[in-house]
Amino acid sequence: MSFETSPAYDRVLADDRNYHIVFLVVGGLFTVLLLLFCVFSWVRFRRARRHTFERRAYLGFGVTSLVLSLVMAVAVWANVTSVVDPRRTLSGTAFSPVGRRWLEAGRAELSPALQRAIDERLAWQRPKAVICAVLLVGLVTLTVLLWRSLLRRSAGRRLLVGAGVLSAAGCVLLMLMVIGNTEGALAPLTLTVIYG
Repeated sequence: MSFETSPAYDRVLADDRNYHIVFLVVGGLFTVLLLLFCVFSWVRFRRARRHTFERRAYLGFGVTSLVLSLVMAVAVWANVTSVVDPRRTLSGTAFSPVGRRWLEAGRAELSPALQRAIDERLAWQRPKAVICAVLLVGLVTLTVLLWRSLLRRSAGRRLLVGAGVLSAAGCVLLMLMVIGNTEGALAPLTLTVIYG
């Protein structure tokens, strides 16, 4: 394609690199936090008395956080390759009509239509990133409180286990939403050029 050597395409490549750098920073932070939780869980597992609910719970936390850490590590590595070679990452990408028109024009300055599309994206992407981050902090706090309560008592355990598992799953979902929305809020050009 002729536009792949234009200043406009160079700008998309730079934005795509930034998009993946944001993932490396935010996703890397969550990976480290998951690994720290994994270590904490394994230490608590080893200290807990045998054949207790507490021991099984910490085993579950340790295994789950290890698996999530490994998944995140693979995702982080995939983003490293995109930072190193964004041209390869974008090769074969189908661009949105507004993105294609801007790329075919070849100039690095954003067209008014593309700028409007970016502004529209940021109007909902930035608040969504902040809201998801706040919800994540709140849900992590709730999850910690639920599991602490669960580990202290024996009555009503099933309801708390259900609530604890659901809140932990919600934390993972919100973590992914925070990563994605932060990427889109800090590097909107690539997403707008691709998706409109």
